[in-house]
Amino acid sequence: MPDMERLRVLHRQGERVEAPARSKYGMRARLRGVQRPGWYWLQSSFLLIGVAAVPQGPGTRVAFTGGVRLPTRAALIPLGVRREGSRSVKRLATLL
Repeated sequence: MPDMERLRVLHRQGERVEAPARSKYGMRARLRGVQRPGWYWLQSSFLLIGVAAVPQGPGTRVAFTGGVRLPTRAALIPLGVRREGSRSVKRLATLL
C-alpha cells in the first residue's frame, strides 16, 4: 500500500508478529511475519514490507523494501516504494 496510513501491531508471540494495515483510501491488509533484533519482515496476500536497521558510527543505517505481491506470479511490484520511502526518511529525520 503506497498510501499506507496506519500499521499497528495487534499480536506478538515470540518473534511472530501480526499487524493490520490500512490505507488512506480504506484498503486493508492483515500482515503477518517475523521480527528479530535489527529487522522485520511482514507480508499479506498482496503486500510485503521489510525493514532492517544497524548502528553505524554516531547514527543508524536503515534499509527497507516493500511492494505489491501478485499471488499468481513470482513478482513483487514496488509501487510507490521510492516515493514513500523518501517521505518516511524525511519524517524520521525530523524526529531526531
